Parts: sequence; structure tokens; C-alpha cells
Amino acid sequence: MAMVQTIKDGIGNGEQAHLHRLRAPEADDVWLGLIQRGSRGKNNRLRPVLVVHGSTLGATLFDLPVAGYSMLRDLASSGRAVYAIDIRGYGLSLNGRVMDAPPDANPPFGTLEHAVLDIGAAVDFIRARENAGALDMIGSSWGTITAALYATRYPQNVARLVLSAPLYAEKNEAWLERIANPDNRRQLHPRFGAYRLLTLEELTLRWTGDLGGEDPDSRREPNIAEAIFSALSAADPRAQSHRPPALRIPNGALLDLVTVFNGQPLYEPEKLTMPILIIRGAGDTTSTDSDARSLLGRVASRDKEYHIVSPGSHFLCVERNRRQWYDPIRRFLDEDRSESLDREIRR
Repeated sequence: MAMVQTIKDGIGNGEQAHLHRLRAPEADDVWLGLIQRGSRGKNNRLRPVLVVHGSTLGATLFDLPVAGYSMLRDLASSGRAVYAIDIRGYGLSLNGRVMDAPPDANPPFGTLEHAVLDIGAAVDFIRARENAGALDMIGSSWGTITAALYATRYPQNVARLVLSAPLYAEKNEAWLERIANPDNRRQLHPRFGAYRLLTLEELTLRWTGDLGGEDPDSRREPNIAEAIFSALSAADPRAQSHRPPALRIPNGALLDLVTVFNGQPLYEPEKLTMPILIIRGAGDTTSTDSDARSLLGRVASRDKEYHIVSPGSHFLCVERNRRQWYDPIRRFLDEDRSESLDREIRR
């Protein structure tokens, strides 16, 4: 069962997005939010695309109501249907008893297996709606783990896979200091319950910290952090009830981050046989070059690329240089790859 509604765009150019509501698998109190832009129309060569978000900011990050800041709109302009899912607990999938309870009333919510179930529900819906045998998938940050794990289990459903700011299996002491239990660095810190609260100030400080000391105004446009926070807050009915306003962010993904930042992988890249694009910002300290190259070397597909964008942080998708992130992804998805195995693999 699914429901659909139109989302007001807010940019003023008459284009509209649609929001599909899907029942979350194995959860009777959660409806997933699935944003859609564009449609396949008469160009069936272009497969539908599903975008999967990271551990903190949901699907709206890829479809901001700010001119020039919607990757969904950009990809849809080629004549394809583009979807972005909010995993349960995030953004447009925020409803549910766990997320409405106090954070310490439940363990970290939105686990890896929950995410794979939610991705599967979205894939099945999109394939049926678009009459497509398979779709292309883009995972970002934690979304590279969830999307890649889904792709290893159901390779017949994923034609091409983009891993943006990938997290694979590399020790990351800075992140472990933030989220791991100091008495057992292989476990999440006990302060993390079902979800945490994120304020605009915290979002901005984390982004600024990832810029390596560069002038923030040189890397991001004025007020874009505020625009991101405002767009995400619109999906959280409780955001404005906090002082200062704050977003509820599920903590289940942090369990996975502790694992990979201890050097332990959560999926087998040797099972990824479809064409793969790995892309990251050159200055990203969360998704590192050495981890990306380790992943690249283990991916089974002969049709694989690694693209580095400079300058670029972990927030590259909303920085001034975001076009250098959009364009390689568009080329990868638009290219006819029927003879791709005969070409030299770019590294």
C-alpha cells in the first residue's frame, strides 16, 4: 500500500516533486517518505535512480528548496525518474513510537538491517512504478554501507552503484573519540539512546571543522547552512519545540560507524559486480582516500572508477564546488556502458 502527495517546490519555477508514503517493513507505526523528481517518459534507456542518505541528514539534503541545490532535480533533467528515501526515523520518515518517546527510553534506532529493509521497500516500489527490471543507486556516507549491502544481497536489482564519500573499514580515531565507549572502543558510547538532537550551531560547527581551517565563506555560500537546517526542520514537527530548535537524528547508524571506524567492514565488496563509481571530496576526513582506495581494490567489478573532487569536504554535495560532484555522477549514470568492460578502467 502506498500514498502520494505533491510537495510545494519553493523555488518558484513551477516544477513539483512528489512524496510517496510506503509502509516500513516489519513496523506497523512507520510510513517511509520517498521523494520523486522527474519521470522516465519516453526515454526508457535511462533507468530510475534511488538516492540513499547518510547517518545525520536525510533525503531533503539532496533536494533543497534553493535554486541550484537539488541533485534530484539535476539528475531528473536528463529525462529520468529520481527518488530519494528517508530511512525510518529520518526526515519524512520520522513518525513512529520510538522517535516520539524520550531518547533514553529505547536503544539506538534505525539499524543497518532496518535500512536494508527500507531500501528494499523503495526499490520494489520504484521498479514496479517505473516498469524497470533494475535501477541505479547512489549512496552517500553511511548510505554507501546500506546501499552496498543491499546491492550485494540483491545484485539483480541494482544496475549501477555510486558510492559517494564511502565508508568501508579504516581506523578513524577522531570519530571513535566522538562516539565510542571510552572503556570499550568497539562499542557505541552509552550516552546514545534511540536518537540525538542536532542544532543549527552544531551542524555549522561540524561542517566548518571539516574544512581544514579554510575560510568557510570560500567553500560554502552565505546562509546555506541555515537553509539546510530550515528544510530539514520542516519535516520534523518537534524541531521548533526545542530551544534552540533541534532535529531528531536516529542513532542506529552510529553503531555501524563504530564498527567501520574500528577497521571492520559491514559488507563484502567482492560481491559487487555492477559498474561502480566511487567519489569523494579531497579534504574529506571522514571518508578518506586510503579507505576509498582499499574499497576500490576489493570491488569485484572490472568497470569501476574513482573520482576525487578538490576542494571538497564531507559536505561537498552542498558546497560551492558541488557541480564538480554532480557532473561525474551524471556522466556515469548517463553513459552507455554496454561496452564498458573493453575500456581502460580509470583509477
